[in-house]
Formats: sequence, C-alpha cells, structure tokens
Amino acid sequence: MMGLSKKTFLYSIVLAAIMTAFILGYFMLMLPSLYVDYVMESNLKSVKEIQEGYRAERNYDNLAVKNPSAVYSVEIPHEGAEIYLAGKFFKMTVKVQDEELLAMLDTVRKMMDGMEGWDEGTGGKSEGMQEGLAQEDFLILWEKIKSKFSEKDILSEDYPVAVQVEGKANQGVYREEYSKIHMAEENSFIYETGVSDGNYSYTTYIAMGWEKDAYIITVLPSMTPRMGEIRPVVVGSLPMIVAVLFLLVLLSSRFFSGKIVNPIIRLAGYAESARSMDGYEMEAFISDSGDEIGALARALHELYRELSEKYKELEQKNKALEEENERQEVFLRATSHQLKTPVTAALLVVEGMMNEVGKYKNTKEYLPEVKRQLLSMRKIVEDILYLNYHAENMQKEELAIEILVQELVGACQVQIEDKGLDIEVKGSGMIWADREMMKKIVDNVLSNAVQYTPEGQRIEIEAKAGELCIRNYGAVIDEKLLPNIFEPFVSSDGSRKGKGLGLYVASYYSRLSGCELKVENIENGVQARLALPEREIRVDTGYQ
Repeated sequence: MMGLSKKTFLYSIVLAAIMTAFILGYFMLMLPSLYVDYVMESNLKSVKEIQEGYRAERNYDNLAVKNPSAVYSVEIPHEGAEIYLAGKFFKMTVKVQDEELLAMLDTVRKMMDGMEGWDEGTGGKSEGMQEGLAQEDFLILWEKIKSKFSEKDILSEDYPVAVQVEGKANQGVYREEYSKIHMAEENSFIYETGVSDGNYSYTTYIAMGWEKDAYIITVLPSMTPRMGEIRPVVVGSLPMIVAVLFLLVLLSSRFFSGKIVNPIIRLAGYAESARSMDGYEMEAFISDSGDEIGALARALHELYRELSEKYKELEQKNKALEEENERQEVFLRATSHQLKTPVTAALLVVEGMMNEVGKYKNTKEYLPEVKRQLLSMRKIVEDILYLNYHAENMQKEELAIEILVQELVGACQVQIEDKGLDIEVKGSGMIWADREMMKKIVDNVLSNAVQYTPEGQRIEIEAKAGELCIRNYGAVIDEKLLPNIFEPFVSSDGSRKGKGLGLYVASYYSRLSGCELKVENIENGVQARLALPEREIRVDTGYQ
C-alpha cells in the first residue's frame, strides 16, 4: 500500500510520461506530415510569385527566387522561330532551324492556346483543350523531337536549333558562409561549401577521389533546411498542443483529485452520520485504502466504536443509577409509610398503659403487643439496610440448592404446620451465587407462597436445569395485578396487612444476581420461576 506522497509522486510520473509520449508522437508522426504540407504550399506560393513576377518584368532581376541556380522560365512567343529561357544568372535564345520542329512548335502553340480555357475550379478541360493533342499524340511528338536532336551533332551547321547564351554577373546574390573538408576514406575526401542568397542557404558537396586510371569527382547541390520553415508549422500547432496538454492535465488531475477527495467526502458524511445518530449505532466505514486517508478512516471508525461502547456502558450505568434512585425513593416512602402504622400503634398502647386507661392497665398482656410492633419496625429497617449493603457487597460461592431450600422451609415450619400445608421438595444441584442474597430471594418467594396458600393445600418446590420453581396451589393472582406484581406495596390480598415489599425485594436481588424471576398463574395455583444462568448451576438427578 502506498501513502499519499508516493501516490502523488507516481501520479506526477504517469502524467509526465503521458505528456512526453504525446509530444514525441506529435514530433514523430504529425510534425513531418505537417512540415511536408507546409513546404508544398510554400513551393506552390513561390512558383506563383515567380510566374507573376516574370510575366510582369520578363526577367529575374528583381525576383526573390528559392534556389536561383535551378529555377528558370521558358518563354514561347505566339509567332516566330525563337524560344527564350531565362534564369537568375542567364538568358538563352533558342532559334528553331528545322522545318519539322517549327511545325511541331506550332502544334505546341495550338495546345497552349487550348489551355486558355482551363477551368481551375473544376479541373476540367475546355473545348479548346480537348482539341489539342491527346496523350498518345504528345508522346509521339516528343519522340520525334528527341530523334531530331539525337541524330545531329550539337556543333554541326545543320543542328536543328541555334542556341545563344547570355550570362549574367553574380549580382551579389550569393555570399559564402563556410567551407570544410571531410575525409571519407582512403584516396577520397569531400569538400563541403555553404552559400546564402540572404533568404535561403545552399550547400554543395564535392566528393573527389582517384583510382589508378582516373580521377572521380561527384557534385551534389542541395538546399539547406531553414529553422524558419519549421517554425510556422510548430507555431501553427501550438494551439492544438496546448489544448491537448491542458485536457490531459485536466482529466488526469480530475481523476487523481477524485481518488483523494472522494474518500474525504465519504469520511465527512460518515462523521456527520455518526454525529446525528443516537447511541452511535452505525455500520463500519469500509476502506481498503492503505494510504493516510485509509488509516484516518480506520482510526475514525475505531474511535466511534469505542465511543459507542462507552455510550452503551454509560447508558447502563445511568439506568442502574435511575433504578437505584427509584429504589431509594421507594424505600424512603416505604419507611415513612410502613413505620408510621407500627409506631402509631405502639405509641397508643404505651400511652394507654402509662395512663392506665381501660384494658391497657394490664401491662403483661399489652407489652408483648408493643414488642411485636417494635420487631415489625426492626424488620422493615433490616430489610432496607440489608438491601443497600448487599447491592454493593456480593460474594458469590458454590451453594447446594436443596440445602438452601430445606433451611428456608425449616424457618417457615411453624406457619406451615399451623396451616396444615403439604410441602414437597424435589431435585438438587449446585449454584454459584451470593448466599445471603439467594436466601433473601427464595425466602421472600417462599414466605409469599406460605402466606397466600389456603389451609390444607400443597406447595411444590422443584430444582432443575437452570431454574428453581415454587408452586403453591389453591390460590391465584388477579390478572390485572400480574403486570405490576413486582412493584412495591402491591399485594394480591387487600385484606391482609402485609408490607407489600417481598416480591419487589426478590425481583431486585434477582436482577443483581443475574437471575430472572417470573410469577404467573398456573392451573389452580401460582408458579414463581427463578431462572439461573446455566453457567452458574449444576443439577443432579434424583429426588429428595
């Protein structure tokens, strides 16, 4: 995986390579053809200018000619036997002396007359042109002309034409620019000289060598290429080159910036979504990028994940605090409400005994009643203090559930015998829990069952995998009370003067112990089911 710096560097290399390839392709493929087209158009323009200039002046004196030593014009008068050839450095008069050649010259004149109707726009021939020589006739005529000259010696008196050459001075057209010698091989060298006419430069190569029987000299004149010829082509191509390079840079930069900016935009959207979502519950930000943006995305997701966990933990703590505050409020109200009745009763009895009013004179009879009220108050205070203490000081240990149940059944034996209840305990097993808290849970549920079971009925206690069930028969709970059965001061029998805190305390301790207490009506009875976490119970088979 590459970082942003390496990606940027690689992008620069790729962009430079693309631009270099384009420029090389332009100079290797397009520029030569553009240069050839430019030179062809330049030559066409030059020959037009020379033609028009010569037609106006009938000489080359004031004409700027490219390669003046090789350019000339032929002038054929409409009448007569003379033909004129003119160049920058000469003027030649050719007089036709042969009658057949004169006839041929007239034929050529007729052909030239036919060209006056040439249609430049369509490239078609006029009627006069069509009356001229056909291609086959022209070839026949040319062969006759060649035979005329090949049959005669140029110096003989009956040569078909008479030639008169008038030379012209250099006129300062050429000036030498340089000269140098190249050694080609043994017995051979090349003399190179360059001249200029002010507009164009020319190079002439003269190769000289010798053999045993002769000297060999080879001359090659050439026109030197000019920078001025290629410059217009390059300048004319600049708008296209700049436009293509700009487009390449624009597209490449757009692609590269998209690779950089798009993940950042996604990150911004991810952060905005995380900010607006409750509880930080959101999907993970998936990024397979190995650069700094990918690392930022993963770090940001990890941050949100940790914040989400902290948020959930804080919610749980807030919920626990709310429950604790509610419990404190309940017990404060319970204390003020439940203590009020025994305190009032005890004060009335004590005041009656102190004043020896009526039946209260018999202190031996009513002092136990005062004690009973005081014990009731102490029991309420102990429940409150015990509940607060064990909520913060649980000490789990391995407990035999059947021993715990038998101990609590023995504590209720007087009430059980007084009501003639039938108690059946079956099943056994080991649990991992706080002894006092588990005793408080089972004691409250069992005491509630003993209290509300009618005389002569049956209570069944069963321990099995993951749960402890206490069923008391002969009593049912009003269906309207079932949803609120674990709330404080709720009782299924309004005629009894209970505290109404038993199932509330049992439910609270169950939650602290990781258990679940559920009370429901069954056929002709009520079942209290205490579900224990499976990792905290081991059940044995058999019955007691």
